[in-house]
Amino acid sequence: MKVLEKGNCWGIECKCTGSGNGGGGCNSLLFIEEDDIYVTSSTDYIGDTDYFYTFRCPVCNAETDINKDELPYRIRSKKLDRYRNR
Repeated sequence: MKVLEKGNCWGIECKCTGSGNGGGGCNSLLFIEEDDIYVTSSTDYIGDTDYFYTFRCPVCNAETDINKDELPYRIRSKKLDRYRNR
């Protein structure tokens, strides 16, 4: 067997809700792939930081957070490492 074109092996359907980012999503159903996800963060007044896995809707430009439990560990790890080492 020959690989003619290597594809992305992971994807998930998500609705654009604006969840975690003030709402305002357009409710479009999107197929999100690994390259669509990036990390955002929020630091509280004590200095504790929470990290979120986020995508931006191509229809309305709203950001929506994805539940981390819906993402494979390898994707979470890679995205968080890239965020911390930027």
